[in-house]
Amino acid sequence: MDVRLLAVSDEEEAQLLDPRTVAAQGRIDLVIGCGDLPADYLDALCTIYGVPLLFVRGNHDPPSHQGDYPSGAEIDGRVVREKGLLIAGLEGSIRYSDGAHQYSERQMMAKVLALRARLGVRRLDILITHGPPAGVNEGPDAPHHGLKAVRRAVEWMHPRLLLHGHVHPYGRDMTREAQLGETRVINVVGHRMIELAPR
Repeated sequence: MDVRLLAVSDEEEAQLLDPRTVAAQGRIDLVIGCGDLPADYLDALCTIYGVPLLFVRGNHDPPSHQGDYPSGAEIDGRVVREKGLLIAGLEGSIRYSDGAHQYSERQMMAKVLALRARLGVRRLDILITHGPPAGVNEGPDAPHHGLKAVRRAVEWMHPRLLLHGHVHPYGRDMTREAQLGETRVINVVGHRMIELAPR
């Protein structure tokens, strides 16, 4: 049976917490947070849908170990198995200021190499990031460009899905989904419902 994912990022959507929406959505198996959302919103989502949460922090989130985020749900630099899927996370965006969770290419590459070592020969199902990979689903301005290191992570680890946020549509006609090799890359700003079969 397919795993039904509710992926969220960047923009709180009150209707997702409305009981009528919860009923209309049907079964949800896992909430995935791709950054820049407050802890109470993520906690409310996983509580009202009665499912686990996995998330990474974005460039507007509080520094690591701050905020009342659900314990054990943060997966930056980790590989976890949930609902039969192997899922890993890389927080943050390209460095454009002195804020938290912003990375130079060199810094992100160090995180990617460490994550690749943790993954070993296992096949990754989902990579959760905040920013997009370079050249895919990017924004037009420098703060919303993707990281080459994240693109390299996709090329090395071949996840079936990469879920990210960070790049807001703001009424623009922009690409929200693309293919990078074997990987379906989806911008989930706001929310996206996604189904994925366990291997």
